[in-house]
Amino acid sequence: MVLLDSNIVNISLPEIASYFNISTTEVVQITLIYLLMISSTLIIFGKLADKYGVKRIFVTGFSVFTVSSLLCGLATTFPLLLGARTLQSLGGSMLYATAIALITRFIPSARRGWAFGIFSPVSSLGMLIGNPLGGLITGMLNWHWIFLINIPIGVLAILFAVRIIPSDKQETKSSPRKSGFDLLGSLLSFAGLALLVFFLSKGKELGWDSMVTITGLLSSVLLLVVFVLWERKVKDPILDLSIFSGRSFSFAILASIAGFGLMAGSNVLMPFYIINGLHIDVTHAGFIMMTFAVVFSMFSMVTGRLSDRVSKVGLTNFGMLLGAGSCIAFALLLPQLHLGILFGFMVLLGLSYALFITPNNNLVMSMAPVGKQAISSSIFKLGTNLGQMFGLILMEMIFTMSIAKPAGGQGFALKSIPVTELTNGFSWAYVGGALLCLLALLFSLFIRKKDTKVTVPEEIAFLH
Repeated sequence: MVLLDSNIVNISLPEIASYFNISTTEVVQITLIYLLMISSTLIIFGKLADKYGVKRIFVTGFSVFTVSSLLCGLATTFPLLLGARTLQSLGGSMLYATAIALITRFIPSARRGWAFGIFSPVSSLGMLIGNPLGGLITGMLNWHWIFLINIPIGVLAILFAVRIIPSDKQETKSSPRKSGFDLLGSLLSFAGLALLVFFLSKGKELGWDSMVTITGLLSSVLLLVVFVLWERKVKDPILDLSIFSGRSFSFAILASIAGFGLMAGSNVLMPFYIINGLHIDVTHAGFIMMTFAVVFSMFSMVTGRLSDRVSKVGLTNFGMLLGAGSCIAFALLLPQLHLGILFGFMVLLGLSYALFITPNNNLVMSMAPVGKQAISSSIFKLGTNLGQMFGLILMEMIFTMSIAKPAGGQGFALKSIPVTELTNGFSWAYVGGALLCLLALLFSLFIRKKDTKVTVPEEIAFLH
């Protein structure tokens, strides 16, 4: 639901703008506020889940998400819609912080890869069907229903979660609460991450070399440095820095940041190559783009099971090596403008990420300390979100710099640019994507197998 709602709204933005009679600049705030609030509150909800129970925060997240979806669907003014969307993003952040942690906390390690093999393709359905479903609902009904559709799904999910997920109250009762909640740490992390996400999202529009962007990014870094210094001395920190004491967890997070960069950059650049390079209409381009998600979903279940039997690090390394090789081959061959080459690349890329994402989920969370799975999950999800933003920025910048003079001086005004120049830009962008894969591979080389064993308390484990 969280991934679905990050995609389903995009295709309906023109309808929403028309309904409220607002500009494009205003309406995109619906997307930006969702991304910003989820990313900047993940650490807070991860801490709350470890302190008060993963199940409790998970169910609360679904409740908030469902109620706010109703408010979004009933909104009569744009400020009300934006407020409801903000509340929805808080529910989404609770779900993001706890979904992976649920698997680590309750599924024994011998079955964890199998569980992630189901989790990854199911969660990717949000990306797969978001845009087509959003267009279908908006066309047949209206934009209100892209939010209202969440209500029956949310109610069923809450009922299933309450009934099926084991309680972890006992485990959290022993957690120290004497020092109360780390309010200052929460404010510092929220402000630092919110500024970082905002200026990374708006950097191109404002200008990367503008004083506003530079000041905003430097301010976010300063706030995050102060946050880390504060967390080192507070008694009950919102972010327990001890989870980074083992270098393997830190390098696994860094590998995730680099590895997810190519996927995000390709998802944005590829439609432009299909439409402006291959001259395929937007309707067919959408179906072609589904190739990656279909291949990824098919193979993730296999690689998930495989990660229970063979080296998780080995699988992720092979995935990134295959991704790097596929990008180099595609960069060399894409100027031929052949549809078969494109399909071949998307199949290989889907296989690469099936080898990387599912075993990597298993790998990272297998190093999460008992009782700190939710905060570890939050750091992991925050890392992948930021990695996708960095990857998108990097590949788009390489693409733009490789084009002599973009029409109108703006990045994607591509219609008047010769195809040979376009393909040169796309080629160099995918070389950048290959470098991200190799960077992920390099980080993975520092992960040690001995750090990847975490047990599940016997009284709450199930699916033995």
